[in-house]
Parts: sequence; C-alpha cells; structure tokens
Amino acid sequence: MLCYSTGSLPDALSFSEIINLLSPTPFRGVELVVTPEMLKHAGDGAYWRGVRSEFEAVGLVFRNVHMGAPYLMGPEPHRPGFSTLDAFGRARKVEAAELSMAIATHLGSPHLTLTTGLPESELTGGMQIEALNTVLTNLIRKKNPQLIFLIEQEPEHVIRSTEQLLALGRAFSGDVFVNFDVGHSEVMGEDIAACILRLGPLLRNIHLEDIKDKVHAHKLYGDGDVDFAGIFKSLRAIDYRWDYTPDLYPFKNDPVNAMAASLDFLSQYEVY
Repeated sequence: MLCYSTGSLPDALSFSEIINLLSPTPFRGVELVVTPEMLKHAGDGAYWRGVRSEFEAVGLVFRNVHMGAPYLMGPEPHRPGFSTLDAFGRARKVEAAELSMAIATHLGSPHLTLTTGLPESELTGGMQIEALNTVLTNLIRKKNPQLIFLIEQEPEHVIRSTEQLLALGRAFSGDVFVNFDVGHSEVMGEDIAACILRLGPLLRNIHLEDIKDKVHAHKLYGDGDVDFAGIFKSLRAIDYRWDYTPDLYPFKNDPVNAMAASLDFLSQYEVY
C-alpha cells in the first residue's frame, strides 16, 4: 500500500488536519510516528478507536506505528534505546514500546517499527546486541499476536546493516520483520538492490528517500545517488506486495510539494 508518514508532516497537526492533507491524495496508508504526547494517551482505547474511525471514514488505514522519533524519550536524541546497557533506561524504552503496542492494537495497525538505539562504545557491541535480543524476546511474549514487529536499520544505531537485519530475522523467525530504509542502506555503502533480494520475505515496509555522497540527509528523489531503477527491479523480482512510505521529514513544513514529488516519482515505477 502507498503510505505517508506523520513524521513527514508538520509538527503538532491535529488528526483532523492530517486527514485533510491525506484524504484527497492516493496515499491510503498512514505511518504514525509516536510522540511523547501520544504515549500519555496510550491507555485510552476509546480515544484511539475514535481516531481509527475518523481515518477509516475517509478510506485511510493505519499501516505502521513507528517509534523512531529522535526525542521520543527526552532531550537526548535516540536515548535511551532498546540496546542500552543501562537497565533503567532500557526499562523506560520497553515501557514506551508496550504503550506503543497498545496504540497500534487500538488503531488496527499490523506493524510496529522499532529502531534499536545508539552504540555506547566500540567494546559494547556484542553486549548491546544481547540486550536487544532479550528485549525483543520479552516484547514478543507480550504483544498482540496480530501485531508484527519491524526493525528499521539506522546508520548510526546498533542495528545498521542488512546483515544484522538478516540475523535478527533468523533469530526471531516469524516474529521480527524489516522496515527497510533504502537511503540508510545507501549511507552504509550497500548494494541496495542486492540487499532487497537477500531480505526478500522479511520486507514489510520500504522507506524511500534519496541520499547524496553517503551523507545521512534525506533528499527528494533525483537529488542524490540512490539507484531507484535497481531497487524497483529487485522489488519486482521478489514480488513485493507490502508498503511504500516516503521518509521526507526534512520537508515536513512543505508537505503538499513533498507529497506531489513522491507521487510523481512513484508513478514512474507503477507503485499506484
């Protein structure tokens, strides 16, 4: 499904304003990026079911709830993470995940995307992966069976590469899938088309943006070096039928033009 992310829309929009921006467009899916304010309302099922009804009334459905907002947990971006060795900080992030799981369930979202957190030193990588695996094991036990966890790779985070995504997919077969960001793969210097072929059935959502000179700065399509023709050739080869989501947060204050650029770009590859 063609989706748009609330993280690529202006901050502090009401849900009614989001509906007004999206409902006249071909974007039928919504990726809800969780904010601290949303976590405060996580336990109010009636509130979230009401939000779901408002969106569904105009043909919009929630496809992904995403925990990647940099300041979700406080003033330090992406801290604490799921992989932190600080037990208190890790517990706080797990609590936020449990609240986000409730939001996703109330909204009928099939997916909850997690980003893993920042490395703490060159010597702690293995321990942080172990901490992450323990967190995932416990969260999987608690989640609604209909909810699927996705991991997004971030160039600066503990999970940053396709190889690591594949390892998680093997370790949590059937429980952990992938929200693959093509620009992040470009930053890492990967062969993105080959990565897509390798990830295959693990893929559930594709984040799309361009990247120039392997610098982690999201750009509009055509303003960078990403080989989109190769990407879509691989997606066709694996018969990919899940979600496509532009990830254009640098352009959040000009959403109409960013959406128009996305639709023009995606129409070239017959995504909609």
